Amino acid sequence: MSAPPNGAHRRCALFLAALLLLAVAAPASAGSATRVQAPAVAAASGAAEATHVARVARYWTPARMRKARPLDGHGTAPADLFDPPMPVASASYATVLDATVAPYPVNGRIFFRRAGRANSCSGTVIDTPTRQLVLTAGHCVNSGPVDGTRFSFWSNFIQFVPAYSEGQAPFGAFVMRRGRAYALSPWVRRANPSFDVGAFLVHPNAAAQNVADAVGGGVSIALNVSRRQQFQTFGYPGRVETLQQCDSPYVGSDRNTFRIPGKPTMSIRCRWGPGASGGGWLIGEATAINGLTSYGIRRDRVHTFGPYFAKGNVGKLVAGL
Repeated sequence: MSAPPNGAHRRCALFLAALLLLAVAAPASAGSATRVQAPAVAAASGAAEATHVARVARYWTPARMRKARPLDGHGTAPADLFDPPMPVASASYATVLDATVAPYPVNGRIFFRRAGRANSCSGTVIDTPTRQLVLTAGHCVNSGPVDGTRFSFWSNFIQFVPAYSEGQAPFGAFVMRRGRAYALSPWVRRANPSFDVGAFLVHPNAAAQNVADAVGGGVSIALNVSRRQQFQTFGYPGRVETLQQCDSPYVGSDRNTFRIPGKPTMSIRCRWGPGASGGGWLIGEATAINGLTSYGIRRDRVHTFGPYFAKGNVGKLVAGL
């Protein structure tokens, strides 16, 4: 695909610059990237948690999962920066034929409600001592500031389904623990894309397995390594009901993120669409995650961008989880 003309480049820059206005107006150091935790719905107890899990599991029927809206920037709670949404036909990814075979089961689809609407994103199982951690984009767990205000929406009714396929959950479904979703303050307060990472902890599945154990082990997180990686990237874009994959090397940084706090974001030559948000960029024979799908730029039908994984963003987010 040919590069857009210079005017289109200027429009792309202006579009993203407008989205980053809050971050530029209220600068902060990378060291201020404190982790923000979703508020608990009620005091935790065994009975209350069991009721919560059952309620969420009942809500996410196969039919409702199929109808979940792939998260984009057109809802009442603004989320990622894909604009306009990309039609599936122009995408650069291919179907994973059997997502239940290693190393694919660490990738899955996330279902959640926000502002009363059912949505979907993508996520990755992480290898931690708790065996319960799922990593995704920050905008999948928190909307970021809405309409220029300081207010944001947390997602609820979150359920993660590794290797999701056509309404099926081959490894079971994993409901988020109440109040155990996390995002970084530069995302929650200023929608800074360099900090667009989120995480949540999940209950065991119906077979009493923690998510990392159910899928045969999660991936490790690679921090502060060279940007020049060969990525295997995954996600559930659009209305596609099976896991998709696109491989690409690092192809540059988004120059618009050079002038805001944090490390500049990275780009790959894969054009992911809404719903792939939060999907992992894996390296090292798919044993470690070193990026995730965050946003696209208007009229760029070639690239997708994601935060650079550093101790100051992802490291702070997952510490102790």
